[in-house]
Amino acid sequence: MIFADRNDNTGEGAPGDSTSMLQAFIEAGLEDACILYVVDPEAVPQCQIAGVGAKLPLEVGTKSTPLQGQAVHMLAEVIALSNGHFRYDGPMFSGLAGNMGLSAYIKQDGIHVLLVTQREQPFDTTFSQILGLDPRQMRYIGVKSTAHFRAGFESWAGAICVVSEPSVHATENLTFHRLGRKVYPFDDI
Repeated sequence: MIFADRNDNTGEGAPGDSTSMLQAFIEAGLEDACILYVVDPEAVPQCQIAGVGAKLPLEVGTKSTPLQGQAVHMLAEVIALSNGHFRYDGPMFSGLAGNMGLSAYIKQDGIHVLLVTQREQPFDTTFSQILGLDPRQMRYIGVKSTAHFRAGFESWAGAICVVSEPSVHATENLTFHRLGRKVYPFDDI
């Protein structure tokens, strides 16, 4: 089951650090679940300092703005670390170099999370696999992408559900001023 977050889609310019999907996975006690990716330039260095195998408390996500939700407190185990460099294996961008920046693969119970410092959509599974996480082995996958992920995920996905996390791009955060006329559905007509 893939949950595709249309609001926190980094390809549309969103920060990539919303957390409601991660919080929902944790509250549901899911096993074999992963989030690809949470942009968190503060948590990643903490993981890099702690090192692989370390367990550490982390406040994950929402570093950009409170519109992205609330940080999720995790007691996470650092599974793997990366400088973020990789090559896409396609079908989209096959052979091209990619860079997620300094990155960390963390885990709390059955929830696997890739933390990155560079905003990028999960076009395929290569980056997660170089960190040792194969999304094909997960039952629940959260991606911050609206459509581009489909090239690398749709052929093996059991189901895809488009979801809307709180985000700077959520329609309830849009405020219109000086419209000059009533606009449906924002105004009672």
